[in-house]
Amino acid sequence: MLLQKDKASVVIFNMQLELIPLLQNGTQLLNDCRWLADMCCDLQVPTQIIEHKKLGKLSQSLTEVAKGAEYLEKTHFDFMQEQAVAHSVEAARRDHYVLAGAETHVCLLQSALRLKAQGKEVFVLADTCSARSRTDHEAALRRLEQNSVQLITREMFFFELIRHSEYPNYLDLAMKYLDGRYIR
Repeated sequence: MLLQKDKASVVIFNMQLELIPLLQNGTQLLNDCRWLADMCCDLQVPTQIIEHKKLGKLSQSLTEVAKGAEYLEKTHFDFMQEQAVAHSVEAARRDHYVLAGAETHVCLLQSALRLKAQGKEVFVLADTCSARSRTDHEAALRRLEQNSVQLITREMFFFELIRHSEYPNYLDLAMKYLDGRYIR
């Protein structure tokens, strides 16, 4: 199944200052989440930035580009167990959820499986999530796939949202988000 822009909502988990240095490729993950939040802003894709109460402040470099995002706090690993989050998901009336951030084997996994059980189509950006341990990250990706959660990449996300090269401002978007690699 292809991701559909008019049905999509993006959720970025736990890009918090105390956690980022502990993650595998944490700095790169933060940059990838910034890329994702910025593109969602440009393409007007609803975005939720989820902050775990016990992990400190969100990265300011993420919040600076995540204009228009909804910010939610949680204590549960499965974000759908939080009443405010569950209400926000219901109010958004979206059927496709794209998850990114940290940690793959905890919050992303539990939230993805809950969304899937509720009948949502769930996509995890495999190149925009991480964990402290590579083993945990890889095991989580396998488990997600075994549970029919679709693993996609940032480029797949970009191309599935815009669908064609006649998309408004395609060249500008390709230059900004793909470094011009697809422009001839």
